[in-house]
Amino acid sequence: MKIRFTLCAFWLMLFIFLHRVPLSQAGSSGGPLQVQNRYPPHLMFLTPLPDGPDLPGNNRFETAFSVDYSSVNVNEKSAGWTALIDMEMTVLSFSLAYGLSDRLSVGLYLPLVSMSGGFMDNFLEDYHDTFGFPNYGREDRPKNSFAYSITKDGKDWFQARDNGLHLGESVVSAKYSLWDERRGDRFSATLAYALKLPTGDADRGFGSGGYDHAVSLLSRARFKALAVYLNAGFSILSDPDTLGADISACNIFSMLLGGEYLLNDKWSLLSQLNFYTSPLDEDTGISQLDNESLELSLGCLCRITPDVDFEFAFCEDLTRAAPDFTIHAGIRCRFGF
Repeated sequence: MKIRFTLCAFWLMLFIFLHRVPLSQAGSSGGPLQVQNRYPPHLMFLTPLPDGPDLPGNNRFETAFSVDYSSVNVNEKSAGWTALIDMEMTVLSFSLAYGLSDRLSVGLYLPLVSMSGGFMDNFLEDYHDTFGFPNYGREDRPKNSFAYSITKDGKDWFQARDNGLHLGESVVSAKYSLWDERRGDRFSATLAYALKLPTGDADRGFGSGGYDHAVSLLSRARFKALAVYLNAGFSILSDPDTLGADISACNIFSMLLGGEYLLNDKWSLLSQLNFYTSPLDEDTGISQLDNESLELSLGCLCRITPDVDFEFAFCEDLTRAAPDFTIHAGIRCRFGF
């Protein structure tokens, strides 16, 4: 029911706009929404960051800054495993890309993470009760309290603490354009590589202590006022450092399917599904750790100027291996010297 409600709300909004804005006013595409699945146990791994096939251009820069606010509640036990996650989390992220040529660019991504008990438990319980959504045991926990621990056979994976702003895992990347719309085609495709660096504190759950690699294909097809995004990727993950628990990671497959409707030369509506397989090579018996991640993102993009974009999104979990919700806002700027 939760999934149907979210999808119906989005398509109703899209239907209203489609009947009010002529196609001839459509501008340039700016998707997909660059909002990542912020599920806490996956923060230490190289999971997919949605991106499009566009590059900054020769000797040009693109910078982006975003704020994500998420709520997560998990309280599960199985034979040998416990998972207790009760938090609201803020992620501030900064990225910088530079075009070495029109076809090749390099980039850097830096996240800052803050975990806390938050303030939204009462509101979320009322919201879920109103629409008949499950509370996932939130009503059994102290209101607006913080807890984050995962154990295997009585041994800790990490020891998390609330409050403070902590550096997460940084990523360096490169993109090479295989095909772009400047040739007069409606299709663009780019090959991307990413390397995760162990800059987060593994003892506190902000990093894995190892290096991860990912290769992905980013593509877009345009049909008048509609742009369709399809990304596919494969990530090679290293086993995480722990405080005693013996935990193994496995390689993951990822996919993104998204759509962007260009309302006019300034505004777009966007919707996308972000999917990847579980990064844990474990049979924990806890669905929030074993299952694939699937998250729905709905949002809009505003082109403030030809070189400055603002985006806003609301993200909803379609499987339990994702936050209950995430609110995302970000701004991107392009410039050259």
